Amino acid sequence: MIFTKDSTFLNLVRGEREHENYGVTHTIKHVFVDEKEKNLLLGCYKFDCRVCGNTKLRRVLSLGYQPLANNLLKTKDEKCELYPLEVNYCDNCFNCQLSVAVDPKKMFNNYLYTSSTSKTFRNHFINAANKYIKELKLKAKKSYIIDVGSNDGIALKPFKDLGFKNILGIEPAKNLSKLANKNKIKTYNGFLTKKNIKKIKKNADLILASNVFAHSDNLKEMAQCMLNLLSKKGTIIIEVQYLLRTLKDLTFDNIYHEHYNYWSLTSLNNFFKQFDAKIYKAEEVNTHGGSIRVFIKKGKNIKVEGSVKKILIDEEKYGIKKFKTYQDFGKKVYDIRKNVIKKINDIKKRGDKIIGYGSPAKATTALNFFGISDELEFVIEDNKLKQGKFIPGVKIPIQDKSKIQDNNNTMLVLAWNFFKEIKSKNSHLSKKIINIKDLEK
Repeated sequence: MIFTKDSTFLNLVRGEREHENYGVTHTIKHVFVDEKEKNLLLGCYKFDCRVCGNTKLRRVLSLGYQPLANNLLKTKDEKCELYPLEVNYCDNCFNCQLSVAVDPKKMFNNYLYTSSTSKTFRNHFINAANKYIKELKLKAKKSYIIDVGSNDGIALKPFKDLGFKNILGIEPAKNLSKLANKNKIKTYNGFLTKKNIKKIKKNADLILASNVFAHSDNLKEMAQCMLNLLSKKGTIIIEVQYLLRTLKDLTFDNIYHEHYNYWSLTSLNNFFKQFDAKIYKAEEVNTHGGSIRVFIKKGKNIKVEGSVKKILIDEEKYGIKKFKTYQDFGKKVYDIRKNVIKKINDIKKRGDKIIGYGSPAKATTALNFFGISDELEFVIEDNKLKQGKFIPGVKIPIQDKSKIQDNNNTMLVLAWNFFKEIKSKNSHLSKKIINIKDLEK
């Protein structure tokens, strides 16, 4: 049986039996979960930890039934599937993962998020490329670089601009791989699977997986594929949202169905112990409100740098191995909802129009969890692929900034990780620009 956080359980005795007053049938049938929903849940519920296989997982947080965050609606009346958005914790290997694993084809075959829209991200990957070239002694004419989940080619473009010709993106979204190929960044359209790597050249000197190592239910296959594509002395660099920062900073809206897994260095370390590979270096980076970057090489006798030990110690001190840490996080998230709803209502009472800015996945999670819909006039979005669509669940329209007639409004920045960039570019559009994070306190 599957129960969400607010489920009510009724123990009912089946009434198909002889009774002297009522005959054989004397019960009224009540359908609590219809067949479609039952099959949907049973088809995607994740009972076991994808790191260690433990089946005794514990609930950290439930954000209710939510739509697929990046599956924007084409019309306001379009229906969308809802799935439980719940985080479970494994007290065996300290992994955190969603309670359901939605079919990735539903989320990634046609993807509307383009990394290159943000100048902050473009600069991030330019700096990263220069860093990797220097530290790993990569050569433009010789080195072979693969980017897994390459989006529109943002991470490979800096290498291309520096003269690297032997580069390859692997991207499951048809529209994004087409866009990258159009921009002369060679991209293979497909998921990274054992079947598909037969079509991909091996012996990569560097394999990147930026903000993608949480996006797979079958992480063991993904990791094995990367190791199979890697040269003997090559390096894998994984960059992923950092669980410790999520817990500390209460960035619960970074939880959505595309992110099957939520990584600490502790859980990443436990995961890679299964393979002939080792994390030898780790560092924190500022993307997505706080991420961790790990460097991996093949072999067991790899020298591990002090950065790994330091972060592991810091995580244990914070309580990454204690379930109470996660329970406290869950309670604080519910307090956040109360605070935001109250402050939104206060703004509306003043007679202000509220306009949202940014429609990232985190906005879908937050708005649906808060129950905010009609309170926002519309949401402004710079990504043209999203304009004219609607945020799923709450059905708020997404518009170009030309829709704003005057600055007599309060602008609520939903893409809070780009708040400074958004505020500096759009101060003329609103008399008051607020970071949604400031309403949570």
